[in-house]
Amino acid sequence: MIEKRVSVPISTVWTTNTSPRPIDQLITEEPYRIDVYLATMSYEDRLQLCTDNLAQTQLLFNDRVEVLNEENGWSEIVIPDQPTVKHASGYPGWVPSRQLTVLNYENNEQKNVYITSQTAWLYTIQKQRWLHLSFGTTFEVTTAEDDWIRVRTPLGEGYLKREEASFQLFEKDGTTFLTNARRFLGLPYLWAGMSGFGFDCSGFVYRMYKSSGIIIPRDASNQFQTGITVNETDMEQGDLLYFAYDEGAGSVHHVAMYAGNGKIIHAPKTGKNVEEIALSGTIYEKELCGVRRYSSSSLWEMNAS
Repeated sequence: MIEKRVSVPISTVWTTNTSPRPIDQLITEEPYRIDVYLATMSYEDRLQLCTDNLAQTQLLFNDRVEVLNEENGWSEIVIPDQPTVKHASGYPGWVPSRQLTVLNYENNEQKNVYITSQTAWLYTIQKQRWLHLSFGTTFEVTTAEDDWIRVRTPLGEGYLKREEASFQLFEKDGTTFLTNARRFLGLPYLWAGMSGFGFDCSGFVYRMYKSSGIIIPRDASNQFQTGITVNETDMEQGDLLYFAYDEGAGSVHHVAMYAGNGKIIHAPKTGKNVEEIALSGTIYEKELCGVRRYSSSSLWEMNAS
């Protein structure tokens, strides 16, 4: 396998190399236009990503992938940082080969910086807007100024505004998970979404935990198989609640974060926005099948073996 890095702001990982539709050319071909794509898609376009099993997950700029195969301008990949039962090496799928590049510098990871705004611009060396990036995008730092941070990227060096980034990951506690989750209230749901441009339910909680350095499985059904089991009476802010068909007796299909005081925060479904609601009296209350708590990434490795 060959390691490569993502060279576009958000790369959607497709089920096959023939999955993208004509409208998806806005994010699979040049010029890449994620903002136009999201503004252009209809409800039906967004829903079809799920109902026709077109998209699997997403990658952020500079994320690491392993390339298994290349075919007709597409790369079959796995994503080591997105655990799944679908592949032992990470989440599988297909991305346009043009959206990947070999890292052009030695990545020492001595000092990293992380985007903490919902979205933020990466600027050129001349401090002109360059790439519109997501919360959680990570870079290696070269120098830090009063208002700017100079970073290395797969496409060359650039700048971040210091107010939109942090040199440290967030704390590993429920209050922090919840505070970060609330940054995205009102953001439209996006199937396979893993970024500040749109989340699906499991992508949402994955990203909140990843921002604190905890890697959990990508999909809700896999997440439910791991972590520490928590009684409903002992739930704390930041715990993850899982919901299953047949009033909790069937397969897991949804995940939300506990917000305290009987409320949850989640990315519900296509056509809805990230919301914080009372659990009582909802369909989710009937479908609740379990609660999990994560304190480290190793919980996945222990339970998945």
